[in-house]
Amino acid sequence: MLKSILVASDLSSRAKPAVQRAVQLAEASGAKLAVLHVVEDDLVESRVHEEISNAETFLLDQITGLGAPPQTEVAVVTGHAFNAIGEEAQAREADLIVMGAHRRQFLRDIFTGTTIERVTRTAGRPVLMANSRTGERWRKVFIATDMSDASGHAARKAHALGLLDNADVTFVHGYAPITRQMMTHAGIPIERVHEEAEREFQSTRRELGRFIQGLDLGDLSYSARIIEGVGADAIAGLVEQAKPDLLVIGTRGLSGVKRLFLGSVAQELMGSLEIDILAVPPQA
Repeated sequence: MLKSILVASDLSSRAKPAVQRAVQLAEASGAKLAVLHVVEDDLVESRVHEEISNAETFLLDQITGLGAPPQTEVAVVTGHAFNAIGEEAQAREADLIVMGAHRRQFLRDIFTGTTIERVTRTAGRPVLMANSRTGERWRKVFIATDMSDASGHAARKAHALGLLDNADVTFVHGYAPITRQMMTHAGIPIERVHEEAEREFQSTRRELGRFIQGLDLGDLSYSARIIEGVGADAIAGLVEQAKPDLLVIGTRGLSGVKRLFLGSVAQELMGSLEIDILAVPPQA
C-alpha cells in the first residue's frame, strides 16, 4: 500500500488537481504526504528567499483549505525542477509522485522535454499525472497492456499500491488482425477471411487471459477488452468513448542517451489525454 506520496506543485492552476488528488490518496491510505515546490536557483539571493517564503505560505494555505492530513509536510527547495523532484522522491522513499498536467501549447502540443515528461523518464518511480479537477475516487480504471513485462509490472504496481481498490478495472489490449489484412489483399473469399479473423481474435483472447492470470493479482476483480488497432490512437479512441477515470500504462527505458516509452504510447497519451494517468517505469 501507499506509505509515502510526493506531490510537486508549480503553484499554477494546473497543479491544484495534483495536490487535491494527493491529499485524497493520503487520506485514503494513511500515507505520509509531502508537497514540494522548486524555486529555480538562477535568481538573485534576495529573490530566492522571497520566492521560498511566498511558496511556503501559498502551499500551507492550499493544503489547509483542502483538509490535508496532519502529517502533511510542505517543502520548498532550490534547483532545477525535474532533478529536485527526483531527488526529493528518492530521499523520502516516495511510492508515488503526483504532478499536474503539463502546459499544453496553442495549436501544437509539445510534451517531450516538459518537467513531467522528464520526471516520468528519470525518477524511476510511478508518476501520476492528475488531470481530474473533481478529486473524487477512481471508479473506472483502464490498464493498457501489450502483454509485455513492462505493462505487467505496471498492473502489479498499481494493484500493490492500492490504486485499483474498489474500482471497475478493465485491461485493454490493442491488436492488428494481420491475417485478415493479408487474406483480404490476396483476394480470399470474405467468408474465409471472417473465419480466420475470428480464430485470430480468439487466440489473442486466450493469450491475454493467460497473461493477466499470470500477474498474480489476488482477488482483484477485473474484465478484459480487446480493441482493433495498436498504439496511442487506438487507446485514445477507447478512452474518449468509455471515459475511464484513470489509465495505467507502463513505460520502457533504453540505455544511453535514448529514451523510449512503451512504444511511445505512454508519451503520446500523457501528452494528449485529459484524464488521470499513472505511468509506471520498468522494474529495477
